[in-house]
Amino acid sequence: MLNQSTMILNCLRNFLKTKGFEKVDSITYSITILLCTLVTLTSSINAQVNSKSAAYFDLSHESKVFGHKKYFRLYLPQGYESSTKHYPVIYFFHGWGGRYFKDENALLEYELIKSLVDKYQVMLVLWDGNISEEEPRPYNIGNHEDVKFQVQMKDYFPELVSYIDNSYRTLTDRNHRGIIGFSMGGFMAYVLAGKYPDRICAAANLHGSPEFFIGYPHNHTLYPLRYTFKNLQDVQLLLHNSTNDELYYLNREVNSGASWEGGLHYSYELFPGGHKIDDPGKTEIFEKAICFVAYAFDHPVIKKEKWSHFDLYPDFSIWDYQVNTTKATPGFVFLKNVNRNGLGIYTYKWLPDGPPVDTCKIKVTTSPIYDPKTRYNLVSFRKEDSEIQYSTIESNEKGEIRIESEGNGQEYGIFKEGETSNIICLDYLLADDKRYLRVGEENKLYLKLFNRGGEINTTQEVSLTLSSPDSSVRIKKIDAFAKFKSNERVIISAPFIVLTDKKPPIDGSPSWLKFKVKITLNTKETEDELIIPVFFRVPDFPKVKIEDRYNLQDSVYGSGDGDGVAEPGEKIMVLIDGYRTRLYYDDPYVEADEEQLVDEVLPAKWPDGFTLSSVIKISKDCPKGHIVELLANFETKSFMPINRKLTWGKIDIKVE
Repeated sequence: MLNQSTMILNCLRNFLKTKGFEKVDSITYSITILLCTLVTLTSSINAQVNSKSAAYFDLSHESKVFGHKKYFRLYLPQGYESSTKHYPVIYFFHGWGGRYFKDENALLEYELIKSLVDKYQVMLVLWDGNISEEEPRPYNIGNHEDVKFQVQMKDYFPELVSYIDNSYRTLTDRNHRGIIGFSMGGFMAYVLAGKYPDRICAAANLHGSPEFFIGYPHNHTLYPLRYTFKNLQDVQLLLHNSTNDELYYLNREVNSGASWEGGLHYSYELFPGGHKIDDPGKTEIFEKAICFVAYAFDHPVIKKEKWSHFDLYPDFSIWDYQVNTTKATPGFVFLKNVNRNGLGIYTYKWLPDGPPVDTCKIKVTTSPIYDPKTRYNLVSFRKEDSEIQYSTIESNEKGEIRIESEGNGQEYGIFKEGETSNIICLDYLLADDKRYLRVGEENKLYLKLFNRGGEINTTQEVSLTLSSPDSSVRIKKIDAFAKFKSNERVIISAPFIVLTDKKPPIDGSPSWLKFKVKITLNTKETEDELIIPVFFRVPDFPKVKIEDRYNLQDSVYGSGDGDGVAEPGEKIMVLIDGYRTRLYYDDPYVEADEEQLVDEVLPAKWPDGFTLSSVIKISKDCPKGHIVELLANFETKSFMPINRKLTWGKIDIKVE
């Protein structure tokens, strides 16, 4: 009898803990029996489903990802018990310190939410982002020291979805599955919707964090939401911000990133108040998010024929494409302009335009969109040395094709004999081998085109139209031409004349220009885009300090003799008034592939928003006396709300 009493008392304690009571005083055995009986009744799935009065049900399932039980809170819509209808599902992700049953910042009214579930006829699942009972920080994300566990939420989310779909009457297609997240959960809503756009149709980010490191303790990557909207092209998106929120300015940067990406199904709303969802006793703001996702269920968007995707994990699948890599360092694998005609395969150490990841082999297995057991022509262009290779490849019995790449930038075309051409924009060229558009100057911009489709057998002219959504850009002549000669694969266009008076951003908003390229050949039109950096017209920085052996928090950045002079072969960091700088350049004697970014968190109320600075390598071949021209910025941050401010300037470094 004593053992039975202890078991029941432990049951009660665990139950009360889920309701927010950290300590449970001793109570009489009779009350324990009574209450535990009630708990047992309400925790039984069958009893809960048949109960018409419960607002929600706290349940669990065995997780293979975690290796133990995981808990969740489930809301079923009115009518679920008496019908055979299948329902769409919304998943809610809590914020820091929250659990499936609480979020002290979001201030959700859990009882009142039931009326919203009934009104919109959806199922609502509140998942548990907790990794360890001793760890209040959820999701295994944050700064370097916060990424502690091997378990990854990107693995747990599909597991939970599968359990819910197999246990309840859900609509299991992507057009009836959405996410709402608050704070850190808002960040995760965009991360997971971007990782699984083939499984999620809508994501609402309520006051989300702007960027965190994600991955494994030994290999994690900074994921800045403002540069990852490419992953969300086919997802309907909502971003809530608040005028008095600690994250107000950082989420303005995220909103700027959405505008910069363009072509999204995206809404941005600004509300009064602080870092919360609703005032006590209210559900108006939460209902806006529910309504947004429910509307997406009823009005699905048509998936774009051509898609692109960033992923920070070595292996992943997306839209039935399977990708396996040897990536063992931080960075991204990028699939670009993927469709039946081919794809581009790239890696980046950071977004949006970092150098390639070191030594990364990539294998891509396409979706089964090709004729089974059929031979296709494969043409590839390698960005590193402009090498073009031809081969044939056979699809397997499923209609899949397997491609292997070195990961340093390759484009692939897949076609049968007799199929039409497919022209994409490979790259751009500027005069004097520059990569940055100069503000206030006439820039001659040439486009490099690649035919990744069927061969062009006679000389044909391609019509090109260049445009930019940025109002600072003026293109003197928006049209240009290029000629493909017989069997030619890569050509350079006639020049466009581009002028810009773009000003550098005062915060972390995207600073580079996007251009849209419309390509017309024989009335067939395709579209592509370019990201081109800008060398702003800014004053020179005074008091420049060169650090060729910089000590910071027991780490040494840069490599050299420590004399504070830039010399051939040295890695250097540049400081302005004690601030480390982020550096931008297109000087031939700076080895871009060798650049490193060093991150730090400047003091603020919360450790949100990472400050990045550069370590660059001067080429061993750099002539002594050469002047390296650098564009630079350094960052400061206010306390509340968190507001990072960038100061820009120009630096000329003489290599001694």
